[in-house]
Amino acid sequence: MLSAIREIGKWRIKEGNKSSFDVLIQEPFKERKDKETDNVLFIQINFENNSFVGIDLEDYDKNKKEKYLYRKGSPNGFNPTPAAVITDLDKTFPNKIENWFKKYSESNYLNIEGKNILKQVFDIIYNNKTQITTELKDKISNLKKKTGKLLTLKLKFKDDYLYLGDIELFRKILLEDCKPKIDNGCQENRCCSVCGEFKISFTDKPGVFKFYTIDKPGFITGGFNEKNEIKNFPVCTDCKEQIEEGKNFIEKSLSYRFYGHKYYLIPKLLTGKIENSETMSILLDTSRIVSLKDEVKNKITNDEKEILYELKNEKDSISFNLFFLEKDMGAEKIVLLVEDVLPSRFRTIFEAKNFVEEKFDDSFTFGKIREFFSKSDENKRENDLDKYFLEIVDKIFRGVSIEFSFLVKFFIKKIRKKFIDDEYFNSMVKNAMMDTLFLEKLKIINFEEDKSMNQTIFEDIFQKYSKSLNYPAKKGIFLLGTLAQLLLNKQWEVRKAKPFMKKLKGLKMEERDIKALLPEIQNKFEEYDNSFDKGKQLIAREVSKLLLEAGDNWKMSVDEINYYFSCGMNLSQEIADNVYAKE
Repeated sequence: MLSAIREIGKWRIKEGNKSSFDVLIQEPFKERKDKETDNVLFIQINFENNSFVGIDLEDYDKNKKEKYLYRKGSPNGFNPTPAAVITDLDKTFPNKIENWFKKYSESNYLNIEGKNILKQVFDIIYNNKTQITTELKDKISNLKKKTGKLLTLKLKFKDDYLYLGDIELFRKILLEDCKPKIDNGCQENRCCSVCGEFKISFTDKPGVFKFYTIDKPGFITGGFNEKNEIKNFPVCTDCKEQIEEGKNFIEKSLSYRFYGHKYYLIPKLLTGKIENSETMSILLDTSRIVSLKDEVKNKITNDEKEILYELKNEKDSISFNLFFLEKDMGAEKIVLLVEDVLPSRFRTIFEAKNFVEEKFDDSFTFGKIREFFSKSDENKRENDLDKYFLEIVDKIFRGVSIEFSFLVKFFIKKIRKKFIDDEYFNSMVKNAMMDTLFLEKLKIINFEEDKSMNQTIFEDIFQKYSKSLNYPAKKGIFLLGTLAQLLLNKQWEVRKAKPFMKKLKGLKMEERDIKALLPEIQNKFEEYDNSFDKGKQLIAREVSKLLLEAGDNWKMSVDEINYYFSCGMNLSQEIADNVYAKE
Protein backbone atom coordinates (compact mmCIF):
# COMPACT_ATOMS: atom_id res chain seq x y z
CA MET A 1 0.00 0.00 0.00
CA LEU A 2 2.76 2.46 0.89
CA SER A 3 4.47 1.68 -2.42
CA ALA A 4 1.25 2.58 -4.27
CA ILE A 5 0.97 5.85 -2.32
CA ARG A 6 4.63 6.57 -3.01
CA GLU A 7 4.11 6.10 -6.76
CA ILE A 8 1.21 8.56 -6.69
CA GLY A 9 3.30 11.09 -4.76
CA LYS A 10 6.27 10.61 -7.07
CA TRP A 11 4.07 11.25 -10.10
CA ARG A 12 2.45 14.32 -8.52
CA ILE A 13 5.83 15.84 -7.67
CA LYS A 14 7.11 15.22 -11.18
CA GLU A 15 4.01 16.49 -13.00
CA GLY A 16 3.66 19.57 -10.79
CA ASN A 17 7.41 20.23 -10.78
CA LYS A 18 7.18 20.47 -7.00
CA SER A 19 10.06 21.18 -4.65
CA SER A 20 10.51 19.78 -1.14
CA PHE A 21 9.14 23.07 0.13
CA ASP A 22 5.90 22.64 -1.88
CA VAL A 23 5.37 19.17 -0.43
CA LEU A 24 5.80 20.36 3.16
CA ILE A 25 3.10 23.06 3.06
CA GLN A 26 -0.36 21.83 4.05
CA GLU A 27 -3.95 22.98 3.80
CA PRO A 28 -5.16 24.02 7.27
CA PHE A 29 -8.82 23.22 6.51
CA LYS A 30 -10.68 20.38 4.87
CA GLU A 31 -12.58 21.17 1.71
CA ARG A 32 -15.95 22.58 2.70
CA LYS A 33 -19.18 21.03 1.41
CA ASP A 34 -21.21 24.15 2.15
CA LYS A 35 -20.69 27.66 0.77
CA GLU A 36 -19.20 29.04 3.96
CA THR A 37 -15.74 30.62 3.84
CA ASP A 38 -12.95 29.90 6.31
CA ASN A 39 -10.98 32.77 7.82
CA VAL A 40 -7.40 33.86 8.44
CA LEU A 41 -6.56 36.23 11.32
CA PHE A 42 -3.24 38.06 11.18
CA ILE A 43 -1.39 39.60 14.09
CA GLN A 44 0.13 42.65 12.36
CA ILE A 45 3.58 43.66 13.56
CA ASN A 46 5.37 46.80 12.37
CA PHE A 47 8.95 45.68 12.49
CA GLU A 48 10.29 49.14 11.67
CA ASN A 49 8.83 51.00 14.65
CA ASN A 50 8.69 47.96 16.93
CA SER A 51 4.90 47.97 17.49
CA PHE A 52 1.74 45.87 17.37
CA VAL A 53 -0.60 47.42 14.79
CA GLY A 54 -3.78 45.38 15.09
CA ILE A 55 -5.62 42.30 13.86
CA ASP A 56 -6.27 41.90 10.15
CA LEU A 57 -8.90 39.50 8.82
CA GLU A 58 -9.28 37.95 5.38
CA ASP A 59 -11.13 35.05 3.77
CA TYR A 60 -9.06 31.92 3.42
CA ASP A 61 -7.72 31.53 -0.12
CA LYS A 62 -6.26 28.13 -1.04
CA ASN A 63 -4.20 29.84 -3.75
CA LYS A 64 -2.25 31.57 -0.97
CA LYS A 65 -1.19 28.32 0.65
CA GLU A 66 2.50 29.13 0.18
CA LYS A 67 2.02 32.52 1.79
CA TYR A 68 0.25 31.20 4.88
CA LEU A 69 3.10 28.71 5.35
CA TYR A 70 1.01 26.33 7.44
CA ARG A 71 2.10 22.86 8.48
CA LYS A 72 0.62 20.89 11.34
CA GLY A 73 2.94 19.85 14.12
CA SER A 74 2.54 18.00 17.38
CA PRO A 75 -0.90 18.44 19.05
CA ASN A 76 0.75 19.38 22.34
CA GLY A 77 3.79 21.14 20.91
CA PHE A 78 4.71 23.62 18.22
CA ASN A 79 3.96 23.78 14.54
CA PRO A 80 7.03 24.25 12.34
CA THR A 81 5.87 27.84 11.67
CA PRO A 82 3.88 30.37 13.76
CA ALA A 83 0.64 29.54 11.95
CA ALA A 84 -2.01 27.51 13.77
CA VAL A 85 -5.68 26.61 13.49
CA ILE A 86 -7.56 28.14 16.41
CA THR A 87 -9.25 25.58 18.63
CA ASP A 88 -9.21 27.36 21.98
CA LEU A 89 -7.75 30.88 21.58
CA ASP A 90 -6.52 30.99 25.18
CA LYS A 91 -4.33 27.98 24.37
CA THR A 92 -3.60 28.45 20.68
CA PHE A 93 -2.20 31.97 20.95
CA PRO A 94 0.26 31.46 23.82
CA ASN A 95 1.28 27.89 22.92
CA LYS A 96 1.44 27.99 19.14
CA ILE A 97 2.40 31.65 18.51
CA GLU A 98 3.96 33.34 21.52
CA ASN A 99 6.00 30.34 22.68
CA TRP A 100 7.00 29.53 19.11
CA PHE A 101 8.94 32.79 18.85
CA LYS A 102 10.48 32.26 22.26
CA LYS A 103 11.73 28.80 21.28
CA TYR A 104 13.04 29.59 17.81
CA SER A 105 14.74 32.82 18.85
CA GLU A 106 17.10 30.52 20.79
CA SER A 107 17.54 28.00 17.95
CA ASN A 108 21.04 26.73 17.22
CA TYR A 109 20.75 26.59 13.42
CA LEU A 110 19.79 30.28 12.96
CA ASN A 111 22.36 33.04 12.59
CA ILE A 112 22.49 36.11 14.84
CA GLU A 113 20.37 38.21 12.50
CA GLY A 114 17.62 35.58 12.33
CA LYS A 115 17.56 35.14 16.10
CA ASN A 116 17.34 38.89 16.62
CA ILE A 117 14.34 39.19 14.29
CA LEU A 118 12.47 36.46 16.11
CA LYS A 119 13.44 37.89 19.51
CA GLN A 120 12.15 41.29 18.50
CA VAL A 121 8.82 39.88 17.34
CA PHE A 122 8.54 37.84 20.54
CA ASP A 123 9.08 40.95 22.68
CA ILE A 124 6.36 42.84 20.80
CA ILE A 125 3.91 39.96 21.19
CA TYR A 126 4.78 39.45 24.86
CA ASN A 127 4.38 43.14 25.72
CA ASN A 128 1.05 43.41 23.90
CA LYS A 129 -0.45 39.98 24.53
CA THR A 130 -3.43 41.29 26.52
CA GLN A 131 -4.41 43.70 23.75
CA ILE A 132 -3.77 41.05 21.06
CA THR A 133 -5.98 38.52 22.87
CA THR A 134 -8.76 41.08 23.36
CA GLU A 135 -8.78 42.13 19.69
CA LEU A 136 -8.65 38.53 18.50
CA LYS A 137 -11.66 37.60 20.64
CA ASP A 138 -13.53 40.62 19.32
CA LYS A 139 -12.86 39.60 15.70
CA ILE A 140 -13.73 35.94 16.35
CA SER A 141 -17.03 36.87 18.04
CA ASN A 142 -18.25 38.26 14.71
CA LEU A 143 -17.36 35.11 12.76
CA LYS A 144 -19.52 32.03 12.34
CA LYS A 145 -18.65 29.31 14.84
CA LYS A 146 -18.42 26.44 12.34
CA THR A 147 -15.95 28.16 10.01
CA GLY A 148 -12.24 27.38 10.30
CA LYS A 149 -9.92 30.05 11.71
CA LEU A 150 -6.19 30.20 11.02
CA LEU A 151 -4.04 32.43 13.25
CA THR A 152 -0.75 33.72 11.87
CA LEU A 153 1.23 36.97 11.38
CA LYS A 154 2.03 39.71 8.92
CA LEU A 155 5.26 41.63 9.39
CA LYS A 156 5.81 45.13 8.02
CA PHE A 157 9.26 45.83 6.60
CA LYS A 158 9.65 49.33 5.15
CA ASP A 159 6.36 50.03 3.32
CA ASP A 160 4.84 46.56 2.85
CA TYR A 161 3.20 43.95 5.04
CA LEU A 162 4.59 40.51 4.23
CA TYR A 163 3.08 37.08 4.77
CA LEU A 164 5.23 34.47 6.52
CA GLY A 165 5.75 32.72 3.20
CA ASP A 166 7.21 35.92 1.71
CA ILE A 167 10.00 35.98 4.30
CA GLU A 168 13.01 33.74 3.68
CA LEU A 169 13.70 33.32 7.40
CA PHE A 170 10.42 31.46 8.03
CA ARG A 171 10.79 29.35 4.90
CA LYS A 172 14.24 28.31 6.09
CA ILE A 173 12.91 27.39 9.53
CA LEU A 174 10.18 25.22 7.97
CA LEU A 175 12.67 23.36 5.80
CA GLU A 176 15.15 22.92 8.62
CA ASP A 177 12.55 21.84 11.16
CA CYS A 178 11.08 19.21 8.81
CA LYS A 179 14.42 18.05 7.50
CA PRO A 180 14.88 14.35 8.27
CA LYS A 181 17.66 13.54 10.68
CA ILE A 182 20.24 11.36 8.95
CA ASP A 183 21.25 8.15 10.63
CA ASN A 184 25.02 8.59 11.00
CA GLY A 185 25.54 4.88 11.39
CA CYS A 186 23.93 4.13 8.02
CA GLN A 187 26.00 2.22 5.50
CA GLU A 188 25.70 2.25 1.71
CA ASN A 189 24.24 -1.25 1.66
CA ARG A 190 21.14 -0.30 3.68
CA CYS A 191 17.95 -1.02 1.72
CA CYS A 192 14.84 1.19 1.82
CA SER A 193 11.76 -0.85 2.81
CA VAL A 194 9.55 1.06 0.35
CA CYS A 195 11.48 1.60 -2.90
CA GLY A 196 13.87 -1.33 -2.40
CA GLU A 197 16.90 0.76 -3.39
CA PHE A 198 20.20 0.95 -1.48
CA LYS A 199 20.77 4.43 -0.08
CA ILE A 200 22.56 6.27 2.70
CA SER A 201 20.04 9.00 3.58
CA PHE A 202 17.29 7.62 5.84
CA THR A 203 14.70 9.42 7.94
CA ASP A 204 14.42 8.83 11.67
CA LYS A 205 10.63 9.48 11.56
CA PRO A 206 9.20 7.59 8.59
CA GLY A 207 5.61 7.48 9.84
CA VAL A 208 3.53 9.65 7.51
CA PHE A 209 0.49 7.81 8.90
CA LYS A 210 0.11 7.92 12.67
CA PHE A 211 -0.72 4.24 13.09
CA TYR A 212 3.04 3.57 12.94
CA THR A 213 4.50 4.12 16.40
CA ILE A 214 7.62 3.39 18.44
CA ASP A 215 6.36 4.91 21.67
CA LYS A 216 6.75 1.63 23.56
CA PRO A 217 10.05 -0.23 24.00
CA GLY A 218 8.47 -3.53 22.93
CA PHE A 219 7.78 -2.09 19.47
CA ILE A 220 11.51 -1.75 18.69
CA THR A 221 13.75 -4.47 17.35
CA GLY A 222 17.37 -4.92 18.35
CA GLY A 223 17.10 -5.29 22.11
CA PHE A 224 14.44 -2.59 22.61
CA ASN A 225 17.07 0.09 22.08
CA GLU A 226 15.48 3.26 20.70
CA LYS A 227 18.66 4.00 18.72
CA ASN A 228 17.86 0.92 16.63
CA GLU A 229 14.27 1.90 15.81
CA ILE A 230 15.25 2.78 12.24
CA LYS A 231 15.74 -0.97 11.67
CA ASN A 232 12.00 -1.45 12.20
CA PHE A 233 10.98 0.56 9.20
CA PRO A 234 13.90 1.90 7.11
CA VAL A 235 12.58 4.61 4.75
CA CYS A 236 14.85 6.80 2.65
CA THR A 237 14.29 10.56 2.63
CA ASP A 238 13.11 10.52 -0.99
CA CYS A 239 10.37 7.98 -0.25
CA LYS A 240 9.28 9.88 2.86
CA GLU A 241 8.71 13.00 0.77
CA GLN A 242 6.90 11.10 -1.99
CA ILE A 243 4.66 9.20 0.45
CA GLU A 244 3.70 12.45 2.15
CA GLU A 245 2.75 14.07 -1.17
CA GLY A 246 0.79 10.94 -2.16
CA LYS A 247 -1.05 10.94 1.16
CA ASN A 248 -1.94 14.63 0.84
CA PHE A 249 -3.42 14.02 -2.60
CA ILE A 250 -5.37 10.92 -1.55
CA GLU A 251 -6.81 12.68 1.51
CA LYS A 252 -7.94 15.58 -0.64
CA SER A 253 -9.19 13.83 -3.79
CA LEU A 254 -9.66 10.09 -3.17
CA SER A 255 -11.28 10.12 0.25
CA TYR A 256 -14.84 8.81 0.67
CA ARG A 257 -17.45 8.05 3.32
CA PHE A 258 -18.77 4.55 3.97
CA TYR A 259 -21.63 4.46 6.50
CA GLY A 260 -19.85 6.14 9.39
CA HIS A 261 -16.37 5.18 8.21
CA LYS A 262 -13.84 6.96 6.05
CA TYR A 263 -11.82 5.17 3.40
CA TYR A 264 -9.17 6.07 0.85
CA LEU A 265 -9.34 4.63 -2.65
CA ILE A 266 -5.71 3.93 -3.55
CA PRO A 267 -5.05 2.91 -7.18
CA LYS A 268 -2.10 0.69 -8.02
CA LEU A 269 -0.82 -0.20 -11.48
CA LEU A 270 -0.09 -3.88 -11.98
CA THR A 271 1.82 -3.31 -15.21
CA GLY A 272 3.29 -0.29 -16.99
CA LYS A 273 3.91 3.26 -15.82
CA ILE A 274 1.53 5.86 -14.44
CA GLU A 275 2.07 8.29 -17.30
CA ASN A 276 0.96 5.60 -19.78
CA SER A 277 -2.25 4.68 -17.94
CA GLU A 278 -5.45 6.52 -18.90
CA THR A 279 -7.21 5.39 -15.71
CA MET A 280 -4.39 6.62 -13.47
CA SER A 281 -4.25 9.95 -15.30
CA ILE A 282 -7.99 10.43 -14.66
CA LEU A 283 -7.69 9.49 -10.98
CA LEU A 284 -4.67 11.70 -10.41
CA ASP A 285 -6.20 14.76 -12.09
CA THR A 286 -8.19 16.68 -9.47
CA SER A 287 -10.46 18.45 -11.96
CA ARG A 288 -11.35 15.19 -13.74
CA ILE A 289 -12.10 13.48 -10.43
CA VAL A 290 -14.54 16.27 -9.56
CA SER A 291 -16.16 15.81 -12.97
CA LEU A 292 -16.48 12.07 -12.40
CA LYS A 293 -18.07 12.57 -8.98
CA ASP A 294 -20.68 14.90 -10.48
CA GLU A 295 -21.52 12.56 -13.36
CA VAL A 296 -21.80 9.17 -11.65
CA LYS A 297 -25.23 8.40 -10.21
CA ASN A 298 -25.12 4.62 -9.72
CA LYS A 299 -23.68 3.96 -6.26
CA ILE A 300 -23.33 1.18 -3.72
CA THR A 301 -22.56 3.45 -0.72
CA ASN A 302 -24.04 6.58 0.85
CA ASP A 303 -21.30 8.88 -0.48
CA GLU A 304 -22.56 11.14 -3.26
CA LYS A 305 -18.99 11.42 -4.55
CA GLU A 306 -18.40 7.68 -4.91
CA ILE A 307 -16.89 6.76 -8.31
CA LEU A 308 -16.64 2.94 -8.12
CA TYR A 309 -19.26 2.52 -10.86
CA GLU A 310 -17.09 4.47 -13.28
CA LEU A 311 -14.12 2.22 -12.51
CA LYS A 312 -15.92 -1.10 -13.07
CA ASN A 313 -15.31 -1.15 -16.83
CA GLU A 314 -11.56 -0.55 -16.63
CA LYS A 315 -9.12 -3.30 -17.57
CA ASP A 316 -7.61 -5.45 -14.83
CA SER A 317 -4.21 -3.86 -15.37
CA ILE A 318 -4.94 -1.71 -12.34
CA SER A 319 -6.10 -2.66 -8.84
CA PHE A 320 -7.42 -0.68 -5.87
CA ASN A 321 -6.85 -0.72 -2.14
CA LEU A 322 -9.73 0.36 0.07
CA PHE A 323 -8.01 1.75 3.13
CA PHE A 324 -10.35 2.36 6.09
CA LEU A 325 -8.73 4.65 8.65
CA GLU A 326 -10.19 5.82 11.94
CA LYS A 327 -8.94 8.97 13.66
CA ASP A 328 -9.43 9.59 17.36
CA MET A 329 -7.75 12.24 19.49
CA GLY A 330 -4.86 12.67 17.07
CA ALA A 331 -4.23 8.92 16.79
CA GLU A 332 -4.92 6.80 13.71
CA LYS A 333 -6.05 3.20 13.54
CA ILE A 334 -6.44 0.92 10.52
CA VAL A 335 -9.90 -0.65 10.86
CA LEU A 336 -9.86 -2.37 7.47
CA LEU A 337 -7.54 -2.72 4.48
CA VAL A 338 -8.98 -4.43 1.40
CA GLU A 339 -6.09 -4.95 -1.00
CA ASP A 340 -5.91 -5.52 -4.75
CA VAL A 341 -9.57 -5.18 -5.72
CA LEU A 342 -9.77 -5.41 -9.51
CA PRO A 343 -12.20 -3.43 -11.70
CA SER A 344 -13.79 -6.75 -12.70
CA ARG A 345 -14.75 -7.24 -9.02
CA PHE A 346 -16.48 -3.85 -8.97
CA ARG A 347 -18.29 -4.95 -12.13
CA THR A 348 -19.46 -8.19 -10.49
CA ILE A 349 -20.74 -6.28 -7.45
CA PHE A 350 -22.71 -3.82 -9.57
CA GLU A 351 -24.16 -6.68 -11.64
CA ALA A 352 -25.38 -8.30 -8.40
CA LYS A 353 -26.79 -4.95 -7.25
CA ASN A 354 -28.74 -4.54 -10.52
CA PHE A 355 -29.98 -8.14 -10.33
CA VAL A 356 -31.43 -7.56 -6.85
CA GLU A 357 -33.00 -4.24 -7.84
CA GLU A 358 -34.80 -5.85 -10.79
CA LYS A 359 -36.20 -8.63 -8.59
CA PHE A 360 -37.45 -6.33 -5.84
CA ASP A 361 -38.09 -3.15 -7.84
CA ASP A 362 -36.17 -1.18 -5.22
CA SER A 363 -32.71 0.39 -5.00
CA PHE A 364 -29.95 -1.57 -3.27
CA THR A 365 -26.80 -0.29 -1.56
CA PHE A 366 -24.58 -1.46 1.28
CA GLY A 367 -26.94 0.55 3.47
CA LYS A 368 -29.31 -2.43 3.43
CA ILE A 369 -26.56 -4.50 5.05
CA ARG A 370 -25.57 -1.70 7.42
CA GLU A 371 -29.14 -1.61 8.73
CA PHE A 372 -28.58 -4.96 10.42
CA PHE A 373 -24.96 -4.37 11.42
CA SER A 374 -24.81 -1.02 13.19
CA LYS A 375 -26.16 -1.33 16.74
CA SER A 376 -26.98 -4.44 18.72
CA ASP A 377 -29.52 -2.32 20.58
CA GLU A 378 -31.23 0.74 19.10
CA ASN A 379 -30.88 2.53 22.43
CA LYS A 380 -27.09 2.40 22.31
CA ARG A 381 -25.31 5.64 21.45
CA GLU A 382 -22.41 4.09 19.57
CA ASN A 383 -22.33 1.60 16.72
CA ASP A 384 -21.05 -1.56 18.38
CA LEU A 385 -21.37 -3.83 15.33
CA ASP A 386 -18.81 -2.02 13.16
CA LYS A 387 -16.43 -4.95 13.35
CA TYR A 388 -18.96 -7.36 11.83
CA PHE A 389 -20.05 -4.84 9.20
CA LEU A 390 -16.50 -4.23 8.03
CA GLU A 391 -15.79 -7.98 7.96
CA ILE A 392 -18.76 -8.43 5.62
CA VAL A 393 -17.59 -5.51 3.44
CA ASP A 394 -14.12 -7.07 3.28
CA LYS A 395 -15.53 -10.45 2.22
CA ILE A 396 -17.76 -8.90 -0.42
CA PHE A 397 -14.87 -7.10 -2.10
CA ARG A 398 -12.59 -10.14 -1.85
CA GLY A 399 -15.24 -12.74 -2.71
CA VAL A 400 -14.87 -14.77 0.51
CA SER A 401 -17.70 -16.97 1.83
CA ILE A 402 -19.91 -16.06 4.80
CA GLU A 403 -21.99 -18.51 6.83
CA PHE A 404 -25.69 -17.77 6.39
CA SER A 405 -26.31 -18.94 9.97
CA PHE A 406 -24.19 -15.96 11.11
CA LEU A 407 -26.14 -13.44 9.04
CA VAL A 408 -29.60 -14.73 9.93
CA LYS A 409 -29.01 -14.09 13.66
CA PHE A 410 -28.73 -10.38 12.96
CA PHE A 411 -31.53 -10.36 10.36
CA ILE A 412 -34.10 -11.94 12.65
CA LYS A 413 -33.16 -9.81 15.66
CA LYS A 414 -34.16 -6.63 13.81
CA ILE A 415 -37.18 -8.32 12.24
CA ARG A 416 -38.47 -9.47 15.64
CA LYS A 417 -38.18 -5.96 17.02
CA LYS A 418 -40.23 -4.52 14.16
CA PHE A 419 -42.77 -7.36 14.43
CA ILE A 420 -43.32 -6.75 18.14
CA ASP A 421 -43.51 -2.97 17.63
CA ASP A 422 -45.82 -3.59 14.64
CA GLU A 423 -44.00 -1.02 12.51
CA TYR A 424 -41.89 -1.24 9.34
CA PHE A 425 -41.94 -5.02 9.62
CA ASN A 426 -42.36 -5.68 5.89
CA SER A 427 -39.62 -3.25 4.86
CA MET A 428 -37.19 -4.84 7.35
CA VAL A 429 -37.92 -8.34 6.04
CA LYS A 430 -37.58 -7.08 2.47
CA ASN A 431 -34.17 -5.59 3.23
CA ALA A 432 -33.00 -8.88 4.74
CA MET A 433 -34.20 -10.75 1.64
CA MET A 434 -32.41 -8.27 -0.64
CA ASP A 435 -29.20 -8.74 1.35
CA THR A 436 -29.55 -12.52 1.08
CA LEU A 437 -30.12 -12.42 -2.67
CA PHE A 438 -27.23 -9.97 -3.18
CA LEU A 439 -24.77 -12.14 -1.28
CA GLU A 440 -26.13 -15.26 -2.94
CA LYS A 441 -25.64 -13.72 -6.39
CA LEU A 442 -22.03 -12.94 -5.46
CA LYS A 443 -21.65 -16.59 -4.35
CA ILE A 444 -20.64 -15.42 -0.89
CA ILE A 445 -23.40 -17.49 0.66
CA ASN A 446 -24.31 -20.80 -0.96
CA PHE A 447 -27.30 -23.10 -0.59
CA GLU A 448 -27.17 -26.73 -1.73
CA GLU A 449 -30.13 -27.65 -3.89
CA ASP A 450 -32.13 -30.76 -3.05
CA LYS A 451 -32.82 -32.15 -6.54
CA SER A 452 -34.90 -35.04 -5.17
CA MET A 453 -37.47 -32.61 -3.76
CA ASN A 454 -40.90 -32.52 -5.39
CA GLN A 455 -41.80 -29.31 -7.21
CA THR A 456 -44.64 -27.10 -5.95
CA ILE A 457 -46.96 -24.72 -7.75
CA PHE A 458 -45.04 -21.84 -6.14
CA GLU A 459 -41.65 -22.85 -7.50
CA ASP A 460 -41.34 -19.70 -9.65
CA ILE A 461 -41.63 -17.47 -6.58
CA PHE A 462 -39.21 -19.60 -4.55
CA GLN A 463 -36.60 -19.40 -7.31
CA LYS A 464 -37.20 -15.70 -7.91
CA TYR A 465 -36.24 -14.52 -4.46
CA SER A 466 -33.63 -16.96 -3.21
CA LYS A 467 -32.16 -20.43 -3.57
CA SER A 468 -32.18 -20.59 0.22
CA LEU A 469 -35.63 -22.21 0.02
CA ASN A 470 -33.90 -25.44 -0.90
CA TYR A 471 -35.64 -27.96 1.41
CA PRO A 472 -39.30 -28.93 1.95
CA ALA A 473 -39.27 -27.65 5.55
CA LYS A 474 -38.14 -24.17 4.47
CA LYS A 475 -40.78 -23.96 1.75
CA GLY A 476 -43.47 -25.20 4.11
CA ILE A 477 -42.49 -22.67 6.78
CA PHE A 478 -42.46 -19.91 4.14
CA LEU A 479 -45.99 -20.70 2.92
CA LEU A 480 -47.23 -21.07 6.49
CA GLY A 481 -45.98 -17.52 7.11
CA THR A 482 -48.08 -16.42 4.13
CA LEU A 483 -51.21 -18.05 5.58
CA ALA A 484 -50.54 -16.45 8.97
CA GLN A 485 -50.26 -12.99 7.41
CA LEU A 486 -53.48 -13.47 5.41
CA LEU A 487 -55.23 -14.39 8.67
CA LEU A 488 -53.84 -11.30 10.43
CA ASN A 489 -55.08 -9.19 7.51
CA LYS A 490 -58.55 -10.69 7.84
CA GLN A 491 -58.64 -10.07 11.60
CA TRP A 492 -57.64 -6.45 11.10
CA GLU A 493 -60.30 -6.04 8.42
CA VAL A 494 -63.06 -7.42 10.67
CA ARG A 495 -61.95 -6.49 14.20
CA LYS A 496 -59.31 -3.76 13.76
CA ALA A 497 -57.06 -5.96 15.88
CA LYS A 498 -54.65 -8.88 15.35
CA PRO A 499 -55.14 -11.25 18.32
CA PHE A 500 -53.53 -14.16 16.47
CA MET A 501 -50.15 -12.39 16.68
CA LYS A 502 -49.76 -13.84 20.18
CA LYS A 503 -49.69 -17.34 18.69
CA LEU A 504 -46.54 -16.41 16.73
CA LYS A 505 -44.57 -16.06 20.00
CA GLY A 506 -42.70 -12.92 18.96
CA LEU A 507 -41.16 -14.92 16.06
CA LYS A 508 -39.34 -17.28 18.41
CA MET A 509 -41.20 -20.41 17.31
CA GLU A 510 -39.57 -23.83 17.33
CA GLU A 511 -40.25 -26.81 15.05
CA ARG A 512 -43.12 -28.12 17.20
CA ASP A 513 -44.75 -24.66 17.24
CA ILE A 514 -44.68 -24.51 13.44
CA LYS A 515 -46.27 -27.96 13.10
CA ALA A 516 -49.06 -27.02 15.52
CA LEU A 517 -49.74 -23.71 13.79
CA LEU A 518 -51.37 -24.94 10.55
CA PRO A 519 -54.56 -26.41 12.13
CA GLU A 520 -54.87 -23.36 14.38
CA ILE A 521 -54.76 -21.01 11.40
CA GLN A 522 -57.26 -23.20 9.55
CA ASN A 523 -59.68 -23.17 12.51
CA LYS A 524 -59.39 -19.38 12.88
CA PHE A 525 -60.18 -18.83 9.20
CA GLU A 526 -63.31 -20.95 9.54
CA GLU A 527 -64.53 -18.64 12.31
CA TYR A 528 -64.93 -15.93 9.68
CA ASP A 529 -67.66 -16.66 7.11
CA ASN A 530 -66.33 -17.87 3.76
CA SER A 531 -62.76 -16.85 4.67
CA PHE A 532 -61.11 -20.21 4.17
CA ASP A 533 -61.73 -20.16 0.44
CA LYS A 534 -60.21 -22.34 -2.28
CA GLY A 535 -57.08 -20.17 -2.60
CA LYS A 536 -56.19 -20.45 1.08
CA GLN A 537 -57.08 -24.14 1.06
CA LEU A 538 -54.62 -24.62 -1.81
CA ILE A 539 -51.83 -22.89 0.18
CA ALA A 540 -52.71 -24.97 3.26
CA ARG A 541 -52.52 -28.22 1.25
CA GLU A 542 -49.06 -27.25 -0.04
CA VAL A 543 -47.91 -26.46 3.51
CA SER A 544 -49.21 -29.81 4.75
CA LYS A 545 -47.51 -31.77 1.95
CA LEU A 546 -44.18 -29.96 2.40
CA LEU A 547 -44.08 -30.38 6.19
CA LEU A 548 -44.95 -34.07 5.88
CA GLU A 549 -42.21 -34.50 3.29
CA ALA A 550 -39.76 -32.70 5.61
CA GLY A 551 -40.35 -35.17 8.42
CA ASP A 552 -38.89 -34.49 11.87
CA ASN A 553 -35.68 -32.92 13.17
CA TRP A 554 -35.25 -30.19 10.54
CA LYS A 555 -31.79 -29.25 11.79
CA MET A 556 -32.64 -25.57 11.57
CA SER A 557 -32.04 -23.00 14.29
CA VAL A 558 -34.96 -21.05 15.77
CA ASP A 559 -33.57 -17.97 14.01
CA GLU A 560 -33.68 -19.66 10.59
CA ILE A 561 -37.18 -21.06 11.12
CA ASN A 562 -38.59 -17.65 11.98
CA TYR A 563 -36.64 -15.90 9.23
CA TYR A 564 -38.27 -18.06 6.53
CA PHE A 565 -41.64 -17.63 8.27
CA SER A 566 -41.16 -13.84 8.14
CA CYS A 567 -40.25 -13.98 4.45
CA GLY A 568 -43.53 -15.77 3.76
CA MET A 569 -45.43 -13.11 5.71
CA ASN A 570 -43.73 -10.37 3.73
CA LEU A 571 -44.58 -11.95 0.35
CA SER A 572 -48.13 -12.96 1.31
CA GLN A 573 -49.71 -10.63 -1.22
CA GLU A 574 -47.61 -11.96 -4.09
CA ILE A 575 -48.37 -15.56 -3.10
CA ALA A 576 -52.09 -14.74 -2.86
CA ASP A 577 -52.10 -13.01 -6.24
CA ASN A 578 -50.39 -16.05 -7.72
CA VAL A 579 -52.90 -18.46 -6.18
CA TYR A 580 -56.03 -16.59 -7.18
CA ALA A 581 -54.69 -16.00 -10.69
CA LYS A 582 -54.21 -19.78 -11.08
CA GLU A 583 -57.66 -20.45 -9.61
